[in-house]
Amino acid sequence: MKGEKFLRIIVILLIVAVAGYLLISLIPDPTNSYTTYKAVHYEVGGISTSGFVVRSEQPVTGGAGSIVVLTRAEGEKVAKGYPVASTFRDESARDRQDRIDRLEQELAQMNYAYSFSSSGADSATLDADILHLMNQVTIYHARRENEFADSAAEDLKSTVLRRYLSADDAKTLWQRISETKEQLNELYAQAKAESGTVRAPVSGYFSGMTDGYEGVLTPDFLETATVSQFRAARPDQAAVAGAIGKLVTSPKWYYVAVVSPKEISGIKLGDRIDVSFVYDFYQAVRMRVERISPSEDGECLLILSSQQSIQNAVSTRKQTADLLTEEMSGLLVPKAAIYADPDGTSCVYVLDGATARKKTVQIIKDIGEQYLVTLDRSSIANLWPEDEVILTKEKMYDGKVMVK
Repeated sequence: MKGEKFLRIIVILLIVAVAGYLLISLIPDPTNSYTTYKAVHYEVGGISTSGFVVRSEQPVTGGAGSIVVLTRAEGEKVAKGYPVASTFRDESARDRQDRIDRLEQELAQMNYAYSFSSSGADSATLDADILHLMNQVTIYHARRENEFADSAAEDLKSTVLRRYLSADDAKTLWQRISETKEQLNELYAQAKAESGTVRAPVSGYFSGMTDGYEGVLTPDFLETATVSQFRAARPDQAAVAGAIGKLVTSPKWYYVAVVSPKEISGIKLGDRIDVSFVYDFYQAVRMRVERISPSEDGECLLILSSQQSIQNAVSTRKQTADLLTEEMSGLLVPKAAIYADPDGTSCVYVLDGATARKKTVQIIKDIGEQYLVTLDRSSIANLWPEDEVILTKEKMYDGKVMVK
């Protein structure tokens, strides 16, 4: 009897002890506060910087004291001796030239249509020609080859006119051609002394914008420039006084920026990197590392070059760009969530139900207040996207009960 009574007492004490432990574990501990942060997949690759576009450039002058009308689009390629602008003594002379241009276009279309008015071309053939010319206009505009696009557009108008020209229409058309020629002869005589033409002194890609850097920031300057010399460069406005635009004389162009050697420690001469510009470019440009200047007060010049997309680079000067110098991907975790083991490895604790589970991580990049750590999907024991990483000031260990 005494043995049974003693055993009963022991069982009761054990039940009370277990119940007490459970009650205590459920009471919130004010020192055991924590928050969680979901690990997210993140890709990083390079630096953002602000720099200058440099080209071989020659200002185009002419038309001083006159009304100047540019006849070339930005980035359009122009041969030496071809017109880039028209000049007029006054507004009436300019209006007269606009009328001449319209009449010349109409005359060319009418002559083309009349010359084929008696041909045997059928409607299906002409319809095919119209579709072909429409495609050509679209292609030339996409390439910024505006001169060819305009020519194709004029051919398109003439072909459409020819497509719907009847025999009776041909007689009326010939009369209209004669009248237009007479009007043009009168206008030519009036405009001869009141207008002029500015022609390209060299072949190149035209731009109507000048800023004074044309003779300051040059490819030759970049070959030996230091950081301090680059920072001291100032535009020479006197050199472009009276200029109506400029010609970029080489398809090779440059992008130069001041960066820290640490930012570009992973690149070397000859490397090719993708550069995404904020303005004027529709996609990233593959550029070659042309030169890295000697370090000066913790800075150096990074000079990149390209022979692509010159039509987009003729006007812009100062540009913000993202340089893809390296490609990294992993998981972002707050620095406060990283713990160091005695053996030097790093780890985090993630919330698994109501307990903390330890997961080893490898830091690959410092990103401000966070670290980029490796993403290894070979085991669920590794850190995965959406894992709830625990942030707390308390001492952590694997299996710790986390109660808020």
